[in-house]
Amino acid sequence: MNTQHFFTLIVSLTLVSVFVTGALAQEITVSQAVVCQEIIDRMPVGAGDVIPAGAERVFCFTRINGAQGETEITHNWYYKGVLKASVVLPVRNSEWRTWSSKTLLPEWTGEWMVEVLSKDGTPLESLIFFVQ
Repeated sequence: MNTQHFFTLIVSLTLVSVFVTGALAQEITVSQAVVCQEIIDRMPVGAGDVIPAGAERVFCFTRINGAQGETEITHNWYYKGVLKASVVLPVRNSEWRTWSSKTLLPEWTGEWMVEVLSKDGTPLESLIFFVQ
């Protein structure tokens, strides 16, 4: 193989690699993220940044856009800065609604945060709310 053909082969393989890597990279976005008290008919109900003390459960509803095929997101639930739960959720379409929930103990009042991460760990959104 002469030098010119070898150079052409290397350039071609590099371009294919860049194209495939770009095609696999997903630019997903969060178009809606709320903390709420219920999910009814796949929609959030009772959304807000304050959840009443005594609530047994809280939900994080997330609407994802832009997925090119199946991927996943993660909801990390933090109470006063301490990770309490990490929930991996599938995303199976370019417009996808999904949610996770956290059971609340009566003594878990105060500041909470849900961090939404892409499959590769990129932060997409964070929600701060209070149980009081």
